[in-house]
Amino acid sequence: MNHLIAVLLVMVMSAAGVPDAAGADAPKKVDASERAKKHIERERQFLYRAVEDLNRSQGYVLATMQGLEKQVAAVDILEPSRREQDVRSLLAWYQAYAEWLGSNVADFEADLSEAYSDQRSAIVKPDRYEVLADGYARLGSQLEEHGSHLEQLNVRTAERIRILSSALEYILSAAFLEDRNRDKKQPQPGNDRRNSERYDRYKDITDAEIAMLQLDLKNLVELQQHYAILMEMERMELFWITRKTGDYEALSRLAKAVAMGAPGPIAEASDRMIKIYDSDVVYFKGKADDVSRLRARIVPSGTMRSLDRMEEMSENYDQMKSRYEHHIVWLSEQSGAYRADLIELRKDK
Repeated sequence: MNHLIAVLLVMVMSAAGVPDAAGADAPKKVDASERAKKHIERERQFLYRAVEDLNRSQGYVLATMQGLEKQVAAVDILEPSRREQDVRSLLAWYQAYAEWLGSNVADFEADLSEAYSDQRSAIVKPDRYEVLADGYARLGSQLEEHGSHLEQLNVRTAERIRILSSALEYILSAAFLEDRNRDKKQPQPGNDRRNSERYDRYKDITDAEIAMLQLDLKNLVELQQHYAILMEMERMELFWITRKTGDYEALSRLAKAVAMGAPGPIAEASDRMIKIYDSDVVYFKGKADDVSRLRARIVPSGTMRSLDRMEEMSENYDQMKSRYEHHIVWLSEQSGAYRADLIELRKDK
């Protein structure tokens, strides 16, 4: 009897062991499925952030283009043709900039659409982020080259202003006018001033020619103001592009980690991204403060054209400050999102 009970006990325990083994495997299957689901959702969120950033960047560029188009439309026919050429040249660069961003938006939106389809392979493509980093670096180089060209033109203009100002100062001086009047009334062969090369160059200048020199000087001063506006615009845009280059270099590393799906590397790259974005916040706050100080120094004065240039500079400062401030808010939101990601990633370890 005891032997029978023992046999039955063994059979019952063996039978009970089958569902226990199956039950032990079930949680593992659920965990793997949950991890896969989180991985797909993480990729979707990562792509969405890229689409949002690129759309915002394109919006900023289009807003800048509107300001430049306004400047082109306001060019006076009497102004030097150089001004319109320079503005159109910068506008063409911004047009290519906007189209490049638009092309990348389309690529990322296609990736995001794929992420919500039945296809599950290679949703996040790290090379797209490398293309963005390289593209921003290329744009920065182009802008630096254009800025150097403007600087050379500005230096030549400043030299022309110096020479012309000196000439007018001499021509309108009491000493020159006195010597010329005396020479007209009674020529003096021994007069040193009359025999000087400078005096000989201007002794027969007419009032109409003096007026023309004064007009040339006025145009050169206004042209120099024009160069100052464009160089300042490019300087502020270069600040932006330089930071975006660094951001996308870091994002390309994060993209590789996200594509692999391993929580450890993702957490490490996300933590690096948080530090970069926090650094960007400090940087752009400083630049926004700089813009405010520069904006406050503008005191409207001079000719109507000079007043127009000052208004253009003020609008450029206001627009760039707005861009910086909106980006600071966005960066703070992204840092918060990545911190939330880190909490979830640590749970998955």
